[in-house]
Amino acid sequence: MKSMQIILISAVAAATLLGGCANSSNPAAPISTSSGLPTSSSSSSFIGYGVVEDIEAIKASDDDNHITGLLVGGVVGGLLGHQAGSGKGQAAATVAGAVGGAVAGREIEKRMQSANREGHRVRVRLSNGTIHTVTQSSVSDIKVGDRVRVDNDRVSRADQ
Repeated sequence: MKSMQIILISAVAAATLLGGCANSSNPAAPISTSSGLPTSSSSSSFIGYGVVEDIEAIKASDDDNHITGLLVGGVVGGLLGHQAGSGKGQAAATVAGAVGGAVAGREIEKRMQSANREGHRVRVRLSNGTIHTVTQSSVSDIKVGDRVRVDNDRVSRADQ
């Protein structure tokens, strides 16, 4: 009985520590950027105007195994299962709850992450001839050939 409690407490501690490693990205923010130009450290990072050469839909890499959801779901399911029955029935309920919770937690995490994983890599040929690439979550109504403004690691339609 004591060993089961120690195992459950250890699993909760491990899940809590791993939960701190989870990706908490903002889907409205740029995913990443790369540029051939030096970036300024000032508050405004206006790069320039240019023409969209390419837009590529991408998938950002996340926890493809969904380990965090699996662990947290397993711990919660095990704790709930441990509340049922007594003796060998309680042990069986604990195991069944842990397995069921792990499967459910993995699926929940998978569904939550799939909505936040899509992005677009936009390649812009700037007016000075250099190429600037920005990866952002949405391109709105921007198409290849459009005149755009690159500012704050975002590509948007030029107002001209």
